[in-house]
Amino acid sequence: MPIKTLDKIFRPKRIALIGVSNNPDSVAGIALKNLVGGGFQGVVYPINPKYEAVMGITCYPDVKSVPKIPDLAVIMTAAKLVPKLVRECGEAGIHGIIIMSAGFKEAGEEGKALEKQIKEEKSKFPDMRIIGPNCLGILVPGLSMNASFANGMPEKGHVAFISQSGNLGNQLIHWAEQQGIGISLFVGSGNEAQLTCNDYLEYLERDPHTRIIVLYLESVANGNEFIDTAKRINREKPVIVLKGGRTDAGKAAAASHTGSMSGENAVFRAACRQAGILDVRVPSELLDLSAAFSSLPLPKGNRVGIVTLGGGWGVVTADECNERGLQVPRLPHGLIESIGEHLPPFWSRGNPVDLVGTRDMEAPLVAVEELLKWEGIDAVICLGIVGRNEFVRQLTRSTRDVDEQASPEFLTSIEKLSHEYEEGFVTKTVELMEAYEKPVIGVSLSRTDKGTVRFLPGKRYSGVFYQTPENAVNALARMVDHTRFSRFHSS
Repeated sequence: MPIKTLDKIFRPKRIALIGVSNNPDSVAGIALKNLVGGGFQGVVYPINPKYEAVMGITCYPDVKSVPKIPDLAVIMTAAKLVPKLVRECGEAGIHGIIIMSAGFKEAGEEGKALEKQIKEEKSKFPDMRIIGPNCLGILVPGLSMNASFANGMPEKGHVAFISQSGNLGNQLIHWAEQQGIGISLFVGSGNEAQLTCNDYLEYLERDPHTRIIVLYLESVANGNEFIDTAKRINREKPVIVLKGGRTDAGKAAAASHTGSMSGENAVFRAACRQAGILDVRVPSELLDLSAAFSSLPLPKGNRVGIVTLGGGWGVVTADECNERGLQVPRLPHGLIESIGEHLPPFWSRGNPVDLVGTRDMEAPLVAVEELLKWEGIDAVICLGIVGRNEFVRQLTRSTRDVDEQASPEFLTSIEKLSHEYEEGFVTKTVELMEAYEKPVIGVSLSRTDKGTVRFLPGKRYSGVFYQTPENAVNALARMVDHTRFSRFHSS
């Protein structure tokens, strides 16, 4: 499918919203509010014969009445009206349609018949492309375009999300916004009456805005085509998949949700391994891997240097690394001596590098850089440096509460110093990644309100800080898997 075929949908200049409502809490009201209030710079045509205006915008009775042919129509009416509206869109010359309306094959026999009618109407217009029905809609942050009923708008970035589930897609959008993960495109694909996951993959393969592709699937229309397409794309752009309906309970839920028939999970997972697709088991892992792949250089191998504020974290991280096929090599004498200049004589003198709670402000960065310089290391995991700021705030807050004589200026200066150190550490690790082209993956000492990804303007990479060592190790292990697949299939 030529990339321009779907550009009318994903990069439209004029959008018709069919079935808009003055009720701001309805799906149709939310979609209009999202599109206009979100800053979309194109033209929006509300369509509903009941109104002359909706939310202060001129409303038209049908798509044939609008001043110029829309590139995209979004249908949000009762299911029974949708086949007729698809025909009207085709007759008006509209090539792209999103059907948010529910009540089709996921709703039983009557819904299946309606979905069949949609396909019959679409067949009369060969150039028409349909997303849905029963879908969330689409978001394109780069265009400030939220043509969906999802709340929120993630930052512009390089991760494309395709989700057959609307509510899971809504959650992914919210999490991405929270965690600082930049999005190139989100598509809620719904029942996939016409356009399928395979079509979106082919589009994203050539989309210059997308570097990573993330999928939530409950079924695959053509399994062989999907695997072949994903395998080809995966050589250049990582493909990450969460498959719903792995168990009997999940399969039953999927059938009543999007009308999907889920295949055998073991077969699907084996096919993913052969194609190099990163198959995950929970939604949070989709976000973890999106953060890593979109923000860090790929590791060239599986050798890991560990820098830890305290010994216990180093131990469990080393265990996790070994269990996930990552090596934690011994450090050469010269490297031990270089790092040791900034640490007490009783430090561990090995990998993991235990900073033993040192107050030397330079020690963490010295350790990280010395490891990155060494040819025997492909990546660094750094634990506990970022996140200390929260403990400093707690300390100064409790001091203010119990010590009336404590100088407010002094306490404020401590907080400022801690904040500046943490920000400086993030900036420096990003600069080190750009210098050495090796990933530095952080684990935060405490939960912060800054999210997983710390974006720095003008930088190629971003800081990435997970909440747990196991999340960091898993992300690195999956990156190593992708490196191996890409290297093998490019040779």
